[in-house]
Amino acid sequence: MKDLPLRRGQLVTTFGPGSLVISPDGETAMVGALDKWYYNNQGERIDDHQYEIQEPRLKSMLRVQKFLAPPDYRAGYAMKNVSSAMKQDNTDIFIPLLRFPLWHYCPSCRTMHKASLSERTNRYYCNECDKTISMNQVPFVMVCNEGHISDFPWREWAHQNEHTKCEGELKLISTPGATLDSLEVRCSCGKKRSLRGITTRKDATETGEESISELSKRMNQVGESIYTCPGHRPWFGSENSTASCSQSPVAVLKNSLNVYYPKTISAIYLPGENKEAEELVDYLIKSRVTATRLSGYSSLDDKLHYVMSDAPVEFKSVERPIWELAIAYIENDFNTDSNHGEDKSDDANERLKKVEYEKLLENQDSKHLKIRQEWNSENAHPYYPFAEKFTLINRVTKLKETIVLTGFDRLTTGTENMTQENLINGKELLFNKSEVPQNDWLPAHEVYGEGIFFTLSLSELKKWENKDEVKKYFEKYKKRLSRHKTRFDSETLLPRNVMLHTLTHLIIDELALTCGYNSSSIRERLYISDEYAGVLIYTSSGDIDGTFGGLVRMGRKEYLFPIIEKAIEKARWCSSDPVCTEIGRSSGQGINQLNGAACHNCSYLPETSCEMGNLLLDRSLLIDFQLGYFN
Repeated sequence: MKDLPLRRGQLVTTFGPGSLVISPDGETAMVGALDKWYYNNQGERIDDHQYEIQEPRLKSMLRVQKFLAPPDYRAGYAMKNVSSAMKQDNTDIFIPLLRFPLWHYCPSCRTMHKASLSERTNRYYCNECDKTISMNQVPFVMVCNEGHISDFPWREWAHQNEHTKCEGELKLISTPGATLDSLEVRCSCGKKRSLRGITTRKDATETGEESISELSKRMNQVGESIYTCPGHRPWFGSENSTASCSQSPVAVLKNSLNVYYPKTISAIYLPGENKEAEELVDYLIKSRVTATRLSGYSSLDDKLHYVMSDAPVEFKSVERPIWELAIAYIENDFNTDSNHGEDKSDDANERLKKVEYEKLLENQDSKHLKIRQEWNSENAHPYYPFAEKFTLINRVTKLKETIVLTGFDRLTTGTENMTQENLINGKELLFNKSEVPQNDWLPAHEVYGEGIFFTLSLSELKKWENKDEVKKYFEKYKKRLSRHKTRFDSETLLPRNVMLHTLTHLIIDELALTCGYNSSSIRERLYISDEYAGVLIYTSSGDIDGTFGGLVRMGRKEYLFPIIEKAIEKARWCSSDPVCTEIGRSSGQGINQLNGAACHNCSYLPETSCEMGNLLLDRSLLIDFQLGYFN
């Protein structure tokens, strides 16, 4: 595949291993597995030390040796006439790109040709046209919920037989019409078939099990076996790389969003993290020091004696606070925080956020985290609209976020809880040989930004959640949620989760009109549990938008409260009303009906801004005369 320019941040999110990239010429390529990311043009593994990113909390949670930033491209030819003192190392490093899909068709005669993964050009000789011509790639690929992706089985589909032996010449014919009925694959043996139904799949059943797709049902002739996914993993670099799979595949457009959903986890830098603590965490993990073992010791002194007694010489001189910090990382990794007692949450992301929340409550002045308290309810003068609903506003003038790619989904996303086990297992999709010691890493990206942090009054929230109208309405909402397999637990979900998430979207929309950032450059980070309710609205864009100061300025109380008031007033009416509100209250809308009164015209944000994929949104919980928190 020809070379394509990609931003480093995109390689950790949108265009990670296994994703499809479309070039300006319209050619589609697949980003290769992580195994070959740090090799030069001589095929030698480079020293990746300079790309290493330090984030001890995430590293201990994901149990990897290190995080590496995607390599930047440095042209070797430009260094030939430069003095040795100015020459750069690690030149001519490319991220592997593979041609996919492999099937092409001639734009003149529609004859189909199959290329190889390593082919760099789309120009092939067409027998029927008797000339070399630029071929078009077919528009469809086939994917399944296990993350596999394959070329659509054109030959098998035309013959209604997944085991066909026919080697006839195929053509992809377009007949008049606007649906898939107008596309037809024909074989020179006389067999032909339209593409009707290949993209059809039904929603999950009441039990959470996926229905069989039309492609699986209709691939073979009536009465024959059901077609299952062949388990292809072409991003590993071979057409023969397969895994056993019993999923029901479905055809999708190659540029469709559901071809690739990156699974990422991120953490905000916290003061106190340093390289010494990170090295200690690595040593403790390799020595199999676990939270379970540490729980056998009653005091911190006993724990320190246990971990320090057999420590190598290079760690003997490390000061006690660094050892304590390393122990805290290990314990937090396994649902325990040494400073805050038991944390029974199974969600790895929530464990990270609990520590961040406590830091965001205070003034901070470290290298990568600077926080200034702007307003709190104890000295709330003068009065501002809705001020009684809030307890704190802090302006985060500087922060650093580390984003780590842990895996990816296809077709659907958010169906798995973000448990530590699921995050670790996702690595198997990123590496061809994940068990090899040199592959004990994950790609990461650091971005800097600014933000606004605010908290809501727990007493006001609990008073609102205990209203009979809110309870009755939310029980109906949770019944819809329980019918589908998602990462959201209907048993533990509270009205505050949906209400605060919706409020955050509306505030971000309003901030984008006043602070100078695009809404796609502003993100949310929700801190919601039984014990607290807060939101960090922040920027973390590493290239086009940086820390301009516009968002922090809007965090001043004289600006933020009017913005909140205006956002709530706008939420009272949607351009799709009364349809949006009525459907939201009755049957729900959006993916799997997980949203209430929320749609693209009132509450949705760009996918990069929302950490829940524009799910769990409902304006009714904000502004309805009976239900609304801000009614």
